[in-house]
Amino acid sequence: MNCLIFKTPPPFKLRAGDPKLTHIENVLKTPDGGKIFAGLANSGLFVCRFSRTEGGGALLYPLSSAPNPPPMNVFFAAAFARPQIAQRILFEAACFGVKKLVFYAASKGERGYLKSGLYSKGEYGEWLEKGAEQACSTHIPDFETAESLAEALAMLEAEGGEPRLKIAPDVYEAESTASDALARCGGTRVCLAIGGERGFDRSDRDTLRKAGYLLVSLGRRVLRTDTAAISALSAVSMSGAGRQK
Repeated sequence: MNCLIFKTPPPFKLRAGDPKLTHIENVLKTPDGGKIFAGLANSGLFVCRFSRTEGGGALLYPLSSAPNPPPMNVFFAAAFARPQIAQRILFEAACFGVKKLVFYAASKGERGYLKSGLYSKGEYGEWLEKGAEQACSTHIPDFETAESLAEALAMLEAEGGEPRLKIAPDVYEAESTASDALARCGGTRVCLAIGGERGFDRSDRDTLRKAGYLLVSLGRRVLRTDTAAISALSAVSMSGAGRQK
């Protein structure tokens, strides 16, 4: 992690044994009185002074404001996947800075994934936070779940504002490459939909096209769900589409 995110205002408190404090001590090796990036979730990022306290804890005192990368104007729907794959999608989506992430139950997916503690116990929040901390940003994506692809797309639409581009990677029925679609976009708002581990079926493609999505190619190879998500988000980021003005 390149910054620490807290949910209570500064000075930021760390108790003995807190994983964040362990990271500071064992990985960053920040000395007492040293400086570190820390901030309030979805608020300011600061350069803070690290100060040890009695009992093995620590306090982080803000010294000055630090550059805080804003979220991309990107709204992202991804199918539920096995926990280890979903964790990576959550982490990378937050790292890239998507504004909203919706996980949906794919028609060809395994509904048992929904019972994972990743969702039922709110563990997804930890992975979103870790991704934001990796990116040295305090902005954590909004996260919701949906019962279907159609519901997920409707949730993205409900965010307001007309998207300039809606794309869904599909190696089998792509109508354009992702890079060409993004180059023609010229817009500042992108909606992105990723299929499940078994891909889109015919009804999914009909749903996407009716909602105005363009099926795009990320290359000729069939990618794993998390790899497709990272590739698509990388293409959006590198193109400049979805960038906040």
